[in-house]
This record gives sequence, C-alpha cells and structure tokens, in this order.
Amino acid sequence: MKSSLYSALLLPLALLLSACSSPGQGGWQRLAPGEPDLRFSGLVHYLELEGGLFLIRDAGGTNYNPVNLPDAFRRDGLAVEVEARRRDDLLSIGMVGPMVELVRIRRAEPEPAEPLPGSRWRLEDLGGRGVLDRVPVTLAFPEPGRVAGFASCNAFGGDADIDGERIRIGGLNTTQKSCTEAVDHQETLYLTALENTARFTTQGPFLYLYGPNHTQPMKFIRIETTDAAEADGGSRPWP
Repeated sequence: MKSSLYSALLLPLALLLSACSSPGQGGWQRLAPGEPDLRFSGLVHYLELEGGLFLIRDAGGTNYNPVNLPDAFRRDGLAVEVEARRRDDLLSIGMVGPMVELVRIRRAEPEPAEPLPGSRWRLEDLGGRGVLDRVPVTLAFPEPGRVAGFASCNAFGGDADIDGERIRIGGLNTTQKSCTEAVDHQETLYLTALENTARFTTQGPFLYLYGPNHTQPMKFIRIETTDAAEADGGSRPWP
C-alpha cells in the first residue's frame, strides 16, 4: 500500500520536473519571482568568448546577456520569447550587452506563414555560417513579386515568385560597389543562397529560407521599423 502511494506521488512530480526542464513550445518556464520590466522575442546565440557565452538578440538587434539561461535553452539559433529584468548592478566580462535576469522564458510559438509582401527582415544566420558583425544584410518584399535589400556591400533588387510556402527568387540586380574581401565573400554567398531558395517558413518574428537540398536555412528576424531605407540599403538598383 505504501509502495503504491509512493509511486502515485512520484509520477506527477516527475512529469512536473520534466516540463520545467524542457524548452517545449507554448509552455512558459518561470525562473525568478517578481514582475519583468522587459518583454521581447529573439534568437539565442553562442559566442566563443571567455570560455563560451550565450546571449539573446532581440528583433531590434540588441544583445542581452542572461544571468540565468537554463541549460535546455542553451541552443544556438533557438527562437525564444522572454520576460526579464535588467540587472544594471552586474557587469559581464564579455561586455556584449545589458545583463538581464530572466523571469520567464519559452520557445517562440509557431505561427502560420504570413504574406511576405510589405515585410522587412535582417539576416541573423547564413546557413550555419553566422553573419559578419556590423555588416547589414537585409531582405525586403516591398510589393508582390519583388524583393529588395542590402547584401553586405551592395543594395539589390529582383523578382520573387511565391506560392504557399514555395518561393523562388531570381533576376537579382545589384549596385557595383566593392568592399573588403570578407564582406564581398559574404555578399556572394548570400545572393547565391537567395537564388537557390526553394521554400520558406515563419515562426513568430523569424523567417527561415530553405534551399533545395535540406541544408541549414538562412535565418532572418523581422525589422521593427517603418524606415524602408534600412531594408533596401538606401538604394534601388532596379527600374
């Protein structure tokens, strides 16, 4: 009798602990008492800095350094929603952004694919290669059937054929500036990847573009601004 009662008590406890340790979609994980003063969505990023550092980059490009990110969420590229408090009383050795204490965190909720025309995005990861710091790489859909953006060194424009989650980008025209070798190389990789895009998905504020060979997707985050020049690179090299 005691054994049965003990087992009955252990089962719900085990389920509770499992839920708290898993970054499953939809379920908030509370990490600290009290109320947050920050709420944002972002991507978890891993930096090879001071023995390794995880940060969360929000849709505006701000890097937050969480003091209590759970192990289950320490996954490079993971999309999350966060409620947090600033900890201006703490300093990070890496000095990559404001220190925050996470109050609650969960994986970003999946959403149906949104119509892309009228949206603007910033590249966060180029198929597992990351993105050069302080180099703008953007993608915009200014109107149906068209794409624009800034490819690292040059502004570009072209065509976009979208049908459901299928997408084909082509006919790209660019301005003709030259930058450093690293920037030019990233631009070539980006434009090539765009022209090889076969499908897309959206997840919260994130856009994923996939090639035809099931390789790692390009990851974008929505640009929260009405300034079209930020997404177009300030120039339109097409008619």
